[in-house]
Amino acid sequence: MSPSRGTPDVLVIGAGLAGLACAHDLLASGLTVDVREASDAPGGRMRSDRVDGFVIDRGFQVFNTAYPQAKRRLTLRDLRLRPFTPGFLVHTEAGRVRLADPTRAPRTVASLVRGAPAGPRDLFAVAALSARDMLGPVRPLKRADDHTTRTALAAAGISEEFTGRFLRPFLSGVFLEDELETSSRVFHLVWRSMLRGTLCLPTAGIGDLPRQLADALPPGTVRFESPV
Repeated sequence: MSPSRGTPDVLVIGAGLAGLACAHDLLASGLTVDVREASDAPGGRMRSDRVDGFVIDRGFQVFNTAYPQAKRRLTLRDLRLRPFTPGFLVHTEAGRVRLADPTRAPRTVASLVRGAPAGPRDLFAVAALSARDMLGPVRPLKRADDHTTRTALAAAGISEEFTGRFLRPFLSGVFLEDELETSSRVFHLVWRSMLRGTLCLPTAGIGDLPRQLADALPPGTVRFESPV
């Protein structure tokens, strides 16, 4: 039975990124949608506040310009994205060592060679892995045999010492686990997105992403302070 007059075809609970994207897709399919959000603004966990003139994001957030859904759904120039310096710093006995994409930060190569515990062989192995992930088609990455991230790094010729000193601390922060047990497919796809895109934040905070999605919906679609 068709819905009565004024009754939406679909009720979406929550105006986070998933709920807002869902609402856009449903509307594009010709359905009527009502989005209910208990808070006073969109975003869910992806919110930004202004405190004493500073923009404060709720939780740790970064935005990657290579995300396919971001390119499809957002107007990136309106976010006024501010990029981070690519790479990460590792504290070693020899001091701080920066591991970065040499195509974007060529000056970091000399520092890395001096601080790397296993020599140039590991650097070449990382470069070869990165080139395959960045330049090759994405389908083989999705269909490859699945192992742990640690196994994938070893198979690429990267020594356990180099992984433990440089890659594990960084990837542990990305995957929120410190044994590198994350799927190798996930690792390669994430590594690819980091190499192909730029990590950044909107000038007005990460909350600008859901705000842009919400503003693009027809007026009245999203109801705030409306718990279900």
